[in-house]
Amino acid sequence: MGYLCVARRGGAAVSGGKTAEELFKAWYEDVLAMLYPHRDAGIAIFMISLPLTERYLRQKSNLGPDADLSDDFMRCLVKIFSALRDVATARQFWAVYRNGFLHQATLSTSTRRGTLLPIGWLTHDIADSIQIIPDGSFCVHPELFSKKIVSEIKADFATFAGTVAGAPPLAKVEGFHPITMHSMPIGTRGG
Repeated sequence: MGYLCVARRGGAAVSGGKTAEELFKAWYEDVLAMLYPHRDAGIAIFMISLPLTERYLRQKSNLGPDADLSDDFMRCLVKIFSALRDVATARQFWAVYRNGFLHQATLSTSTRRGTLLPIGWLTHDIADSIQIIPDGSFCVHPELFSKKIVSEIKADFATFAGTVAGAPPLAKVEGFHPITMHSMPIGTRGG
């Protein structure tokens, strides 16, 4: 018997003998902790942390999975990362990093409408999670960003695990029993 990671409505709070918080620790927190010492893992760390951030902030601001990001979502982001200062700056940050990395595996340089965005940097050589340098460019320390988000989620796990406005439930582990089919030829006969 193998294990299957599923997201299904309803069901028990315990999954494969582990709670949702234990699975979060095993699947995200512990894996990220293994990556932190590896400087070259910054992009991977960030790419794991961004969807965690989005789920948490969508839940916190009562946004469903298909809803456009609201000003409240951005205010929640600013509350966690005060360097972003305001909703407009937070929106630019999100467009540069989240939209860039999770859609194209790189930083975005412009919006879909062609509006230029500030330059984005990912570096381990700053002392804060996020900095905005004098020319308006963003700098993100991927490890510090990730640690901050993981800490926020752990402190408010019920919000992260919620299913506000139709959000899918967190994945869980269930037993998986694959069906074995005997092979048989399928096709057409040529003439």
